[in-house]
Amino acid sequence: MYEIVVDGELSADLADSLGPIRRKDVGGATVLSVTMDAPDALARVLALLETLGIGVTAVHQVADTGPDHDADG
Repeated sequence: MYEIVVDGELSADLADSLGPIRRKDVGGATVLSVTMDAPDALARVLALLETLGIGVTAVHQVADTGPDHDADG
C-alpha cells in the first residue's frame, strides 16, 4: 500500500473521483491510501492528481492496515 500526501483537504466528491481509495484529512493535508491491487494503480492516481493540478507533498510505501484503517479522518 502507498500513502500519498496532497496539498490541502480534498472534498469527498473529488476524492471519490479518484476511485476506490481511502482518504483522511490530517492537519490541512489529505492522505490517500492506494492499495496495489492493480500494478499501475499508484501511477494512475498520481497522473490524475497532476491533471487536476493537485500538488503531491509526499508518497510513502506503508504496510496495509486492513479494513479498520480510518478512511474519513
